[in-house]
Parts: sequence; C-alpha cells; structure tokens
Amino acid sequence: MSVASRWKALSKQEETHRWPVFLPDGEHFLFWDGNFSNSQDDRFSGIYVSSLRGRQKKLVVLCRSSFGYDSGRLFYAGDQRQLISVAFSPSDGTVFGGTSVLANVVGFQPSTYWTNFTVADIGTVVYNSTAGASLSVLTWMDRSGKELGRVGQPAVQFNPMLSPDGGPLAVDISDQKANNVDVWLESTTGAGNSRFTFNPEEEVAGVWSRDGKTIAYGSNVASGTGLFTKLATGLEHEKLLLAAPGTDDFVPNAWTPDGRKILATDMGPLGSHLVLVSVGDGSVTQFLSSKGSETNGQISPDGKWVAYASDESGNWEIYVTTFPGVAGKWQISRGGGTEPRWRRDGKEIFYLGPAGMLTAVPVSSEGTFSTGTPTPLFQFHGRAPISSTDVFSYDVSKDGKRFLVNRYVKPDHIVPLTIVLHDGAKSGD
Repeated sequence: MSVASRWKALSKQEETHRWPVFLPDGEHFLFWDGNFSNSQDDRFSGIYVSSLRGRQKKLVVLCRSSFGYDSGRLFYAGDQRQLISVAFSPSDGTVFGGTSVLANVVGFQPSTYWTNFTVADIGTVVYNSTAGASLSVLTWMDRSGKELGRVGQPAVQFNPMLSPDGGPLAVDISDQKANNVDVWLESTTGAGNSRFTFNPEEEVAGVWSRDGKTIAYGSNVASGTGLFTKLATGLEHEKLLLAAPGTDDFVPNAWTPDGRKILATDMGPLGSHLVLVSVGDGSVTQFLSSKGSETNGQISPDGKWVAYASDESGNWEIYVTTFPGVAGKWQISRGGGTEPRWRRDGKEIFYLGPAGMLTAVPVSSEGTFSTGTPTPLFQFHGRAPISSTDVFSYDVSKDGKRFLVNRYVKPDHIVPLTIVLHDGAKSGD
C-alpha cells in the first residue's frame, strides 16, 4: 500500500489504537484511540469500547493517558497528571457517578501518554509518582570510552545532533511539568540551553541543514503528523513542510548537501521506510524500500552515499547504498547494528553494535565503495527509547575523536512504589 493511499484510509483524528483490555464477557474490549496533538481542544482521544463482532466503537472517557480496568472501575491520568478512577459498567460500556483522585501526581511520559501505574483484577493499584528511570545526561567520550565532560543537566532527552560548526546541539527534551516534548538548543560550552520549539504538540528529532542555518523537525499537526523547518536563529516562525494525515510518523534524518531535500524515515503501521521530502513543495518520493524496515538514513558528507539501518535479514544491520539513485548495497556491520553516523570527512562510519557497543568502520568511496574491518571502540549504557521517534542516542565530532552520547543516569533518589488496596488503604514499597 502506498503512503498516499494509507493516509486516505485513516481518520484525521486518530493516529493510533493502544492498550486493549478485554471485558468479562470475552467479546467486548476497551482500548485507547486518539492522537498526539496534545491539544486542550481534543474531543476525540480517549478510552473506547468495542467488540470482536462489530466495527463500531463508543467513547467512554476523554483522556490522554494509558488506562487500567478492574471489575468495576476505570483508572487513568487527568490533564494535571492526577491518577483518577471512575465507576464503569461493562454491561453497557458507560461510566457513572463522580470521579475519585487516587493520587495528586502520577508518573507520565508525554511522548506516548504512557502513565506509570497498573491495576489488578481485584482493584489493587500500584503506581509511581515519577518517570525518573528515563533520565539521561549528554556525555563527551573519547574513542577509548573515557569520559571527557558533560553537556547540560540530566533530563528526559534523546536525539542529540551537533551543529555543523560544532557549536550548539539540537536535542529533544521532555518537560514533565508541561507534559510536552520540544526541541532545545544546548550549548556545548556550558552557556546553557534555550527552547527552540513552542507548540503544544510533540516536536522532535531536530536535524541541522548542512550550512547550519535551518533545523528540520517532526511534529504533530491537526490532521496527523508533519515535518517543519525553522531558522536556527529562531527569528522567524516555523514553516510547515509536510502534513500527513494518519498514523505515519515522519522523522527527519538528514539534509541533502544542496538543502533542497530532506531524507526522512516514514514510520507507518506496516514498517518504516526511507523517503525524500522536497523542501520546495513538500512532495514525498520513496527513496528506499526493502522487504524489511529501514531507518536512520544518513547522507555522506560528499552527498554520494547513504548509510542506514535495516532488518531485512532478520536482524538490524548497517548498509550503504548510492545516492541520489539507489544502485547496489554494501553491508557495513557484522552481528548487528543500528544508528549509523558518518565522520565529517566521509572516511569512517560509526554505529551501535549489540549491547550498545560503539563501533567504527573505515570506508573508502574512491571509485568502488569498500569497507574495512569493524572495530569496537567502547560500550555505553544509553537511555532506552521511549517513543518511536527516539532514533539517535549519540553524535560524533567533526574529527571523529569525540562522541556525545546520551548516557542513562540512575536517579539520585528512587521514589518508592505506592500500593492502593482495593479498600482504599495505601502503603509504600
């Protein structure tokens, strides 16, 4: 099915169906249906009830949260991150009576609406007030894995990308208080950071143009998902490049050297594939589509090659193909690989091997493309991805001697779990 035909078949308000739970009759089920626009005017996203026999669905509760269910109540997070319960009748699929607040604050992930609690059939609820296990810190390391310093403070962050001149970097940061994810510009010299995007929707995966003047990023739009561009100075409003209704997530990966196109990953329900998006008119053309999925497309410094990750063999590996036309393919990794990055002179490709082993491969593009032997450099424990848009956990300095890695940080204080028994009594653990 083509990208265009998939878009036409989907509702403009629903991007995803998640967290199905069967009701006692084994025929009906609850699930979350909605979008990630994060709009306060969203009158669609919420918990729905449906059945195996029919295609009809009925809204039960409006919410932007994962949910839980026991024999008589629904549990979900409110807009202010309270943990809420309400009586629910499985026989007719309706709620009744007033809502109750079990906790004033519950852990929440803005990028996915996942909420940090679980419910047992007998009504016992276990929750945590934070999502602190997702913290990471941007850390400079040399080729031996020696820590050279840190950039910024620990945060829920991903997708670091250094600017072409080695100055500020773009990085996704989750604001737990505002329940939002934005692209920020972080100084590499300790001068602090500044928020770059400001819309209520999730805005992620900032990618610098080759001249460092513009940043492309992915976001949600009213009808689905989209790509935006914005001057790195922040002096002008963002420009909508592509609006794609439906479930596809478009994540920018790299700009062409002439700045006319953006190589992006189109993450759809049937897999992910690399596409080219025209900066001039937003048109989308397929670049690469194999029998598996492709992601992390990186255009070489000279603009003649693309490194990417694919699972076409059954395992994720790194490959290189020609650009702008696809002719031939070379496997770069051995025994698994994701997240390729080019050295700025095009003579080396880096990738993450199994268990987070940062690996280097010498390459030559003089005449016929050729590669050397992959060399393990060091292992780092990155923060586990939360969202499908968490695609890069490190970047490389221009000379290939330093790596900015998004290293997992254990919280200073582990907030205990709270258990709410079915009779309303609380206990800590």
